[in-house]
Amino acid sequence: MTMTAHETRKHLLEYLPAIYQEPEESRAPSLLGRFLTAFERLLLDFLWSADDTDARGEGIVIDDAPLEKKVSDLHLYFSPEDTSEEFLPWLASWVALSFQPELTTRRRRRLLARIVPLYRIRGTRKYLQEILTLCLDAIPTVNDVALPAMQIGTHSTVGDDTCLDGGPPHFFHVQLVAPKMNASDVEVQCRLATELIEFAKPAHTDYELEVISRQMQVGIYSTVGLDTILGPPAS
Repeated sequence: MTMTAHETRKHLLEYLPAIYQEPEESRAPSLLGRFLTAFERLLLDFLWSADDTDARGEGIVIDDAPLEKKVSDLHLYFSPEDTSEEFLPWLASWVALSFQPELTTRRRRRLLARIVPLYRIRGTRKYLQEILTLCLDAIPTVNDVALPAMQIGTHSTVGDDTCLDGGPPHFFHVQLVAPKMNASDVEVQCRLATELIEFAKPAHTDYELEVISRQMQVGIYSTVGLDTILGPPAS
């Protein structure tokens, strides 16, 4: 069986010259050994649960891990999946990323883990699609195909594909599919999507946001302010 580092208790007294390691006549731990125990708790990696229980019984508060344990776990602070929740914003600042308040901790971790490779394609349709997918509960689709001008027999169906002068330049369309969300959830998703699009899109572009969600059905989705959506909101 492999023995881990903390299964064998270390003593600072063992690192001192032999004269300081001699036990007292009563064979009890020396005063110096007992004095160094406090520093051992603060510095050395060991299973201190029993000692901590005794200390708390005496009214001593011990909540920190030993320094040696902190150093051995230091690499975890730089992992989006393993670092503590309160450390995430600081770690995100290393890659010029700030989190929207609506993002859950799970989505913050996913976004932080993926953002650096995505910077290579920043300003593209795929970049925006990936950002929205990582951050939203709704299913996003980004379409930047320009609308062609009207052509009889090709693009001439009124209300479908007719555009006299073609689509506006530098324009894209974002569609969010949210079939199982109520009105309040859809509103949150719209607000979050707008913030993300404004953050991710090139400055010279414009867009349309469309949300497809469940429509009002009397007796099924008809509670005003809860799950009633008269039409797909767009901005």
